[in-house]
Amino acid sequence: MGKFYQKIGITGNPGTGKKTAGRSLAKLLNYNFLDLNQLAIEKYAIIDEDEHGFIADLSLLRKYAKEAVKGKSVVVVGHLLPFVLSKKEVEFIVVLRCSPFELEKRYSSRNYSEKKVKENIASEILGICAYEALKKFGRDRIAEFDTTGRDADKVAGEIIKVIKGNVPKRVGYIDWLQPFTEGERLSRFFD
Repeated sequence: MGKFYQKIGITGNPGTGKKTAGRSLAKLLNYNFLDLNQLAIEKYAIIDEDEHGFIADLSLLRKYAKEAVKGKSVVVVGHLLPFVLSKKEVEFIVVLRCSPFELEKRYSSRNYSEKKVKENIASEILGICAYEALKKFGRDRIAEFDTTGRDADKVAGEIIKVIKGNVPKRVGYIDWLQPFTEGERLSRFFD
């Protein structure tokens, strides 16, 4: 049997399914759900905006997030997770990853600018969110999940299997630099 985690964090690049998988996981576990982006908006923890969206006041967001998770069983989602919560405040970290080609479609449907698309896809290819989570929380607290072409409920179910110890945690197995099929090239995402 796996370890019981009271506080679970989900991070990843935009479009990887953090909110939908997080809501599903929280529902399955009967946990509270906390979206760090929504918390930043509700608590006015925003410094400025740029072409990517808002820029959060991390100190203020950290204060409100600490209060929101204290004494609760909670699933916390957000790409800012490693910059907002500490090892003491979150016990298990899920890093969601998604194919750059699928992300490109998702970003187009969100009307992201070409610059924002390229920067987010480059971040996914290089594993920036995974790296930040590893650096902050350590390898033993993290598991990566590929959400490419997968339903959020199935991803949440897979996360629960890892939490229960039925499936081993996997980290570092996703490599978008390997070609998927002949003809697909990642170079179009880089200038």
